[in-house]
Amino acid sequence: MNEGEVMKYYRFWVLAFLLKFAGSAWDASYHFKYLFEKYSIPHLVNFSGLLLGLVLLFREWKQGKYMDAFSRNITTIGYILFLVGIPLDFSYHYAFGIDLTTWSPTHFVYYISTGIMIFGVWRAYYLYTYDITPSWKSLHTWFSMFLLECLLFPNMQQENGAISYDQYIHHHSIASQEILNLISNPSSQIFGGIPAWVYPTYSVAAVTILVLIVNKIFRDQKIALAGATLYILCRFFAKSIFYSVHYPTSYVPITILFIPLAFMFLKESSWITGLIGSSLYFIGIYVIQNLNILITPPLTLFELVPTLILGMTIPAILKIQGALIRKYLHS
Repeated sequence: MNEGEVMKYYRFWVLAFLLKFAGSAWDASYHFKYLFEKYSIPHLVNFSGLLLGLVLLFREWKQGKYMDAFSRNITTIGYILFLVGIPLDFSYHYAFGIDLTTWSPTHFVYYISTGIMIFGVWRAYYLYTYDITPSWKSLHTWFSMFLLECLLFPNMQQENGAISYDQYIHHHSIASQEILNLISNPSSQIFGGIPAWVYPTYSVAAVTILVLIVNKIFRDQKIALAGATLYILCRFFAKSIFYSVHYPTSYVPITILFIPLAFMFLKESSWITGLIGSSLYFIGIYVIQNLNILITPPLTLFELVPTLILGMTIPAILKIQGALIRKYLHS
């Protein structure tokens, strides 16, 4: 099999996920300005990425040239779940009205199914390049970034909400009148009714788990760091475009970079490293907020406690699990 042809196949997968990423980011911004619509342009951009992936997946089912059967089946399950989620989400909107939060049950069907798709394609690419030393310069960085984006997407409710709420209370909101008419409790509804402590704790949990797993599999901490860096750069790029066309913008979670940096420089997946990474993450946001450098999601110093507990316990739990698995395999 021609190596260039295979790499072209996986680059098209990167394009497919990039279109989904762009459509999702645009959709998050769109719904802070306009009401829900089935056929909005952001939905169409997202669907174009989904459709490109379907073409690639259909080609694999027909020819069986680029992916192993297990990875192909995993990716297919992700697609089926995503397609099932579309009518479920529409039904949810019709049953419960306009949904202004990224944290709804049907939205999580989208996140989970997209994560399964990314995992399936990434696994196939990993197996294809198994004899090549993994590098942050490879497509592994892109797949790491896509999975990180999928995990952190729910947080965009708070990240978009922070700036939209600030605009609202200062009487220069750019949301449509239809949106403003729906907001009876701005502090709750703009932030989706999610408690403030969820944002830092969820961020630390999602980023730490992904970083530890990527580091363990590839034995190269630069891939997780490069994926997080690429994610931040893409978010800043999207924010610049949204700002230029007068769309709602979001806080970009730049301090998540402290987590992969801690694990890379300390070279130890221990609770101490997790403590340092999560501390720097939280303190970074807190300083940004209190010095009015950027408009961040709501944050209080007390939320440092659950954030640090998660930052410490996740590496410890994964380390214990790894030791138990190795003991079982060698018993």
